[in-house]
Amino acid sequence: MPDMTLYRGERDNVWPAPAVRLIWGGMTIRDPWPGARLPNQTATGAWSALSRAISTGGGDLAAFSRTLRATGVPYSLNFTRTPAPVDPGCEHHYVVTIHHARTFLLRYGGVGGWTLGDEVPWVTDPTLADQDYVVLNGPNVSRSTVLGYGHFADTPEVTLFTDVPTTWVTSVNGQPIGAHGVRVLTDSALSDDERLRLTKLRRP
Repeated sequence: MPDMTLYRGERDNVWPAPAVRLIWGGMTIRDPWPGARLPNQTATGAWSALSRAISTGGGDLAAFSRTLRATGVPYSLNFTRTPAPVDPGCEHHYVVTIHHARTFLLRYGGVGGWTLGDEVPWVTDPTLADQDYVVLNGPNVSRSTVLGYGHFADTPEVTLFTDVPTTWVTSVNGQPIGAHGVRVLTDSALSDDERLRLTKLRRP
């Protein structure tokens, strides 16, 4: 299966610097859905929450997509699928790779909510997409450790509802993660005030 590359810029006044951001195993989400937390994140619990969220919004996928993009909901992280011009308002620019990615259509299953539809070949070329879609790294929800919502309208983007492991972070500001690039701190290096302020991003 091919890999999917994603891009994201973050601001210092919203998110901690990469050396701190990645302490707890990756790019963590402030208020993740059930089961979406590192170190054992899975798509299963988040899928149920996603189905409910779409249905609560009236089942209009276009409207749901606009909500995810416009409001920056606390249970997800937004990424672009193509390298965007460097935003001078963002100090840190992440490149993330989802290995063995797979894309699927969404299908309404009636009383049971939303289910996966047909698999579609949109992993490497987002311009092929003609409707919104789901991103997994397994053949189905129960065998995936990532859950993403792909937006086909306007700029191709993917909203991830599961924490992003550090091993998926290819680079930050063009540098790799590790001794020859971005050195990640440890939780013990933070002050008590910092730990308190970052409580929602911390993981066991």
